Amino acid sequence: MPQARNKLAGRPSRTPAPRGGDDAWDWERAAAVFLRDCRRRGHTPSTQSIYQAVLLGPRTQEYRRDQEVENVSDLTADRLRQFEVELQEAELAPSTVHQYHRVLKTFLGFCAREGMGVDERVRDVAAPRLPEREPGAYSPQEETRLLAAARDPRDRMIVELLLTTGLRLSELIALDVEDIVDLGRQGAYLRVRQGKGRKDRNIPLDDGVYRQLQTYLRRHRPAGAGAIFTARRAAGALRPLSNEAIKSMLRRLGDETGIHCHAHKFRHTFASRAIADGIDPLTLQRVLGHTTLQMVSRYVHYSAADLMRAWRRAEGGQTPRR
Repeated sequence: MPQARNKLAGRPSRTPAPRGGDDAWDWERAAAVFLRDCRRRGHTPSTQSIYQAVLLGPRTQEYRRDQEVENVSDLTADRLRQFEVELQEAELAPSTVHQYHRVLKTFLGFCAREGMGVDERVRDVAAPRLPEREPGAYSPQEETRLLAAARDPRDRMIVELLLTTGLRLSELIALDVEDIVDLGRQGAYLRVRQGKGRKDRNIPLDDGVYRQLQTYLRRHRPAGAGAIFTARRAAGALRPLSNEAIKSMLRRLGDETGIHCHAHKFRHTFASRAIADGIDPLTLQRVLGHTTLQMVSRYVHYSAADLMRAWRRAEGGQTPRR
């Protein structure tokens, strides 16, 4: 009898059975079930794209062919370690190798919970150690030069918001006029809708930046636009500014000033200065939209000048010498 099908989805109403009737699941079939479950749980498109690229991309496929990894049970703990060594020998960035490890462990953990016949030792494979590097931040002098180079009012407002809010690029692009909330004497804030991890959050605005934003909206933003930052299509219709358009603008600022200009470096700068100004990590965690304090700890560092000032305060105004 043909298998019953879900009338709404047009798909089998039950999860496909393992290949051959045993506990070993075919890799592609298991990956399809995993990715479908990621969509169900509301993972962002970018996260789903990363998972798919790691599980079904050319590097993993080539290794699977070489090692004859057909089922999820074939990727043993030893083979997972060997794969990561090969990625390192191919001179992939440590962060990329770590990403492969994280995705494969997440996938195999899902397979184990679903009874797909996974080598139990895989869960004990430790991740390759990532080098500990202090996140880069702009100096006050570099900030001044970047703002001076952003002569277009829209570009300058973008740089101001990146520096003073810690917004991710995708969150900046998604901002709408209605996301600016004025509480009167209490101040104003930006409402970030469905940021990374599909979480809403609020970001306080400095009074000066809020005034600049209002001036930009009144004088420079095209009439009739919903998004705060827009561009015109060839036919004249307005559309939100694209990710690539902002990256291109940042590259131009970098070329003109000789400063490496990247959206995430503005985020590092904002977070580092917030900590230096006394903002507690829990509050910063909420503003940045991070899930854990461990993620915030990457930003908790001082510039050399901040460190020296803190050291002098601790020593009663004296810098210790040997």
